[in-house]
Amino acid sequence: MNNKSKKNIITQKLLPAILAGSTAGLTFFFFGVIDIFAGNRDEFLFSFGDFGVQIALVALCAAVLLAAVIFFLPGKFSDVAFGVVVWITAMGYIQALFLNGAGTLSGDDGTQINVAFAIIDGLIWIITGAGCIFGAIKMEKKKFIKSAFVILLVMILVMQLAGCATEINDITRDTFSSSKSTDATSSVEPSATESTTQAGQSESTETDVGKLPVDSPDVKKAYLTSQGLTEVSNGKNVIIFLIDRFDVSYYQDAIKKTPEFFNDLRGFTYFNDNISLYSRTFPGVPSMITGIEDDFSSDMNGYFNKAYGTSAFLHDLKANDYKIKLYIQNYYCYRDGTPFYGMADNFSVATDYKITDRGALVGNMLALSAYRYLPTALKGAVNISSASFYGIVDYNGEAPMYELDDCGVYEAIKENGLSFDESENSYIFIHLSGCHDPFTMASDGSRTEKGSPEESLYGCFNMIYDYIEELKRLGVYDDSTIIITGDHPRARDDAEIPSQPRQTALFVKTSGAPDEPLKYSSAQVSQANLIPTIIKSAGIKTENDYGKTYYEISEGENNVRYHKFELYVKGESDRIVTFEVTGPGDDFSNWNIKSQDEIDYVYK
Repeated sequence: MNNKSKKNIITQKLLPAILAGSTAGLTFFFFGVIDIFAGNRDEFLFSFGDFGVQIALVALCAAVLLAAVIFFLPGKFSDVAFGVVVWITAMGYIQALFLNGAGTLSGDDGTQINVAFAIIDGLIWIITGAGCIFGAIKMEKKKFIKSAFVILLVMILVMQLAGCATEINDITRDTFSSSKSTDATSSVEPSATESTTQAGQSESTETDVGKLPVDSPDVKKAYLTSQGLTEVSNGKNVIIFLIDRFDVSYYQDAIKKTPEFFNDLRGFTYFNDNISLYSRTFPGVPSMITGIEDDFSSDMNGYFNKAYGTSAFLHDLKANDYKIKLYIQNYYCYRDGTPFYGMADNFSVATDYKITDRGALVGNMLALSAYRYLPTALKGAVNISSASFYGIVDYNGEAPMYELDDCGVYEAIKENGLSFDESENSYIFIHLSGCHDPFTMASDGSRTEKGSPEESLYGCFNMIYDYIEELKRLGVYDDSTIIITGDHPRARDDAEIPSQPRQTALFVKTSGAPDEPLKYSSAQVSQANLIPTIIKSAGIKTENDYGKTYYEISEGENNVRYHKFELYVKGESDRIVTFEVTGPGDDFSNWNIKSQDEIDYVYK
């Protein structure tokens, strides 16, 4: 082979093959992962260095493999392979840039797949694929086609390099610094702050939260642990089982299938007309805990600091010698755990962390990248969410961070039972994944990869029944206040204003309730009645007027209630659509839109 032939092979075949392989490998296995990591930096509790080298090696291997296939295939087969790589790379890039919706890594995303859009999206892939393959076949005679392909690949490569440069701060940011807020409402040392509860009262409360127990730069992460999960007080206990997305429809499905399933809830009342304030976990859970609504005027961390740092209800619990244990999800229920210092007894700090399963971490990041680039119709094949990252990061604090692992909670209860701690009274809030995907718990509490909301609900209640039996064994069940409910109704389509009622299931047992069969009430209640019920049932002394309890709303009494629905429309700012509900909540004619407020993006 003469020098001219060698030069032609290099310029006409080897260099295009290297360009195609490199662009595809870097796009799908490196640039995509970096973009996801930077875009969700606050949710990832690990650093780029924990997986960066590994994904770079994966991208390199993919680039070499693709380039080798293109280069070593003979004649037209090589051209077609080149065209296919160009097609998939270009369409994947276009899919991620223009054809995907927005959103965080996970959460309460209930946006339905638009079938018509999925079909159009698929047709775009098919048409462009046919065009690229046809063009590749004609490349030998029409040189401009290969030139166009090469220019397209270079453009994609350059644009992604430029994108990485703009994200360098997020990529290299310290693992724990993302949780720090500079919002004016999130001062880490609140003293006399103004707090407003859902009942409308305003109270100046002195708090001792928000200060780290160690004034040292080595303390990098403040968080809530699973410590004390199976411990209760010898006195009064207030126990909230928060089953995520516990819509009334799941309750109705359960009793249709097993009419007697809830009969063991003796002393409880089921309220069949309960309305949650929010449509998602954020800010649903923190508003239930604190009584502080989110006006969406600040970022998430600003609201967290304001809510947990100024809550009159939490202050009253502490003033009445209640140990407060909050087993809630990081990111959607809090970011930085600093406001819990001096307030939550399962608070801890970490000076460092380690990755316990690096292979799973790398695999999850690559799966997120695959989800990003796949056509709409194929995205369902990738089952990945923030829950997939649970257990990957291990902190060196007093105990592991509490994560939404229903099976883990059930296993702890079955293994250890319940025991007494040294506190006089306890307020225990247990957030469970429940009816929210991924569904990893079977009805008997065992782990499963193919669960369902129905199975998970059965599993949660079987766990609650075992918990109740333990309370009875310890002799503290009668004096316990127990509430089983959801933070919001099920997601039907968050891209459309609701056209049907949105109600959340609710079971309540007050302290001293008689041992009688489960009762039923059609009283028009809402989240606004949660804290008043706790206050009065537990006999908590307070100077605040929190409003009416669930039991103080008479059946047949029209009670005005509110539901704030977060509307996401692609290409537009998020909106909070506030419904005013007057009359029975199961009749949608009683749901009237009071306001629609543009809030930019809720997860900021």
